[in-house]
Amino acid sequence: MPFSNDARAQLLVEAEADVRRWCRPRDQWIGGNRHPDTHWLALFTGLVTEGDAHRFLVTFQLTNHVIWRKQAVAHAIMGLRAKPTFDPVIDIPVLAGQLPTEGRMRQHSSAASKIATFARPEADVFIWDRLASKAARHRDWHRAGRTGWRRLNSLYRKADGHDYAAFWRACAQAREDERQKSDFRAARDRLIADFRGGAGGAEMADPVHVPDGFIERRLLDKLMFAEGRWIERYRS
Repeated sequence: MPFSNDARAQLLVEAEADVRRWCRPRDQWIGGNRHPDTHWLALFTGLVTEGDAHRFLVTFQLTNHVIWRKQAVAHAIMGLRAKPTFDPVIDIPVLAGQLPTEGRMRQHSSAASKIATFARPEADVFIWDRLASKAARHRDWHRAGRTGWRRLNSLYRKADGHDYAAFWRACAQAREDERQKSDFRAARDRLIADFRGGAGGAEMADPVHVPDGFIERRLLDKLMFAEGRWIERYRS
C-alpha cells in the first residue's frame, strides 16, 4: 500500500470534504470571493464572456507568469463545449497548445484540462496537476511492486513536451484501482446520493448534465491531489 491505513483514511476524508466544499450550490461563494464548481458547470453551457474567463483563470490559479488573451480564451471555452465529439486524450493536448496568450506559445495542460472538466462534464477528463502527477507515479510504482521515490517530481513527458495521454492512462488505472476499494466506493456513493438529493443545488442534482462519472472523477482528483501533497510533505 502507498500509505498506511490511517493516512489513507484521512486523505479520503479530506478529498470527500473538498468535493463537497467546491460542489456547493451555485449561489454560495468559497472563501468569500471564488465561485464553486457548480457555477462553471452552469456557465460553460452558454455564453462565456471575457470577464468570466478572467474569473475562471484566477479561481483555478492559472494566471502565474501567463498573460492570457481572455476574450479568446472565452471563445475557446465555448468552442470546446460546441464540439460534436470530444476525446480528452486527443483534444486536451490540442487545446493546451492553442490556448491564446501573449508571448511565446506554451503547453497549458493544466488550463486545458480544467476548462474541459467543466465544459465537458460528461467526458473522462483528469486534471493535469503537479501533485496529482506525484500520486499517479507513486501508484504506478507500487502497482509494479516498486517502492522507490526517485521520479516523484517528474511530470509525465515525451520528447515534445507534456504527455497528457500517459498521465490520463495513469489516472484511469488509479480510478479502476479505487473502484475495487470499499472506502472509495462508499465515499463516492455518499457524494452521488447527497448531490442527487440537492446538496449541490440544481446543477449537481441533474444526472444528465452532471453524470455520476463527473462526481467520481472529482473525488479521485481531490484524493490524488491530497496524496501528492502528502508525498511532497513527508517523502520528497
